[in-house]
Amino acid sequence: MEFESEEAAKNFYEKYAKHEGFVVRLDRCHRSEVDNRIISRRFSCNKQGFHVRVRNKTKPVHKPRTSIREGCEAMMLVKVNKCGKWVVTKFVKEHSHLLNASGSPSYSKMIESKDRIIQQLTKELEYRDRLCQQYRRQLFSLLETVEEQTESLSKNVELVVNNIRNL
Repeated sequence: MEFESEEAAKNFYEKYAKHEGFVVRLDRCHRSEVDNRIISRRFSCNKQGFHVRVRNKTKPVHKPRTSIREGCEAMMLVKVNKCGKWVVTKFVKEHSHLLNASGSPSYSKMIESKDRIIQQLTKELEYRDRLCQQYRRQLFSLLETVEEQTESLSKNVELVVNNIRNL
């Protein structure tokens, strides 16, 4: 199977996942050593792998959340070929857990809740981006003013030095 872009491959796997009754996790990607662009991506079931507990002695201990990971190996691996197309190089269909019926209320609620969170985070990101643009404009304006003042100050210092020499 071949796709025009990584996004097209992702959209396909997400539609497939919705139909089958699981959620997609964006898994590993490999980047080109030449230009650092993504050259392969692995999409997997959200229950892929196992949760690894990292013990950090400096941070306070919190009650651990229950992990949804169950070691599922279902996945789709896509790579960029020489023509720039994204090609499926590995596809594992079998899941190690029960799948949700795509029309089930719990599955729909989970997707809707994730969509709401994504929308909220997107709005927050857009707001922060606009704020950053405002700060950037203010900073450039300030730098321009400082540059003008520096030029004016340099001329004044030069005049003072010339006046002192003439005395």
